[in-house]
Amino acid sequence: MKKTLIALAVLAASGASFAQVALTGNVTMGYQAQANGKDNVTASSEAAGFGNDTAEVNFVATEDIGGGYKATAKMSLGGITRAGAAGGQDATLTLATPVGALVLGTVKAADYLGGGLAGVGAYYSGWNGKVFSDRTVRDTVSYVVPVGAFTVTATYQEGATTGALGMGFGSNGAGAVTAQSLTGLSASYASGALNANGTYLQFASSNTGYSATKDQTRLSGNYDLGVAKLGAGIVVTNKNSNTAGVANPKVTDVAFGASMPMGAVTLGLNLVSRKLDDSLNAVGANISGTANGTSLQFDYALSKRTAVIGNYARWTQAATGIAAGQEASSQYQLMLSHSF
Repeated sequence: MKKTLIALAVLAASGASFAQVALTGNVTMGYQAQANGKDNVTASSEAAGFGNDTAEVNFVATEDIGGGYKATAKMSLGGITRAGAAGGQDATLTLATPVGALVLGTVKAADYLGGGLAGVGAYYSGWNGKVFSDRTVRDTVSYVVPVGAFTVTATYQEGATTGALGMGFGSNGAGAVTAQSLTGLSASYASGALNANGTYLQFASSNTGYSATKDQTRLSGNYDLGVAKLGAGIVVTNKNSNTAGVANPKVTDVAFGASMPMGAVTLGLNLVSRKLDDSLNAVGANISGTANGTSLQFDYALSKRTAVIGNYARWTQAATGIAAGQEASSQYQLMLSHSF
């Protein structure tokens, strides 16, 4: 694995077509304890121990083609553990032109709320697979156009379960669609202390019945007050009718974030919720109701690139559905993080 990383670095640095190459990364290790509350599907459980949370290397190579054109290739290697192999993570290739940028990528995007503008970086661990749905890898094609303080993006993203080249769309033997692709349009605004985004996604038809998404509307933003940064956002997902005959299953996700720097210390707060309307869980029971999550975080910067991170979170699980008698889960982490 070491030889592979060295070879990649040498290749990036020596090739004449690589005008600029940047190598960055992050290693975060520490202790985590988690208690998972029981619900209508799973029993309660506990786990704790030391280990590696992140070990990632990022390569960014740029070439000025001339005439207002520039190519940028980004590649991440992650999952680097002792006696393990380097695993592929996100990869993008961007061709910038005088009128916009074409971006091709295979990426696992961060959660829109917890990992985006609304979250303001106030909870390191994130809400994926807890209150909000876990993220998936998608092949994407996007075109990005800057317009003053705005950035407009049109995107096409292939089905989450078909990540190989030439495998973005297909059908089963009966002719039904096997994965949901999507098209979307978003506009972002960044000026001074204000950042905002609005996105609309339209999903293709699927053979997954009531669980298939029809469309999704996203709104989020944050504002830097100086003494604190505040963020908020909402995502509304409309789904196909379920087998019980309910007309309009819907999922509404909401998040609020606050981050307060005080010298070397930064305090963070996240409040999130997921409201399920007329949905079904894995065993076919109606799970209308609300799941919630709260997190507190403490960051201490030992230097510009090294920090101690401590956080605590408590939530009700929405991934398998809301049911009577569901117990809350909790987690705390204490980690040392270094970026380079």
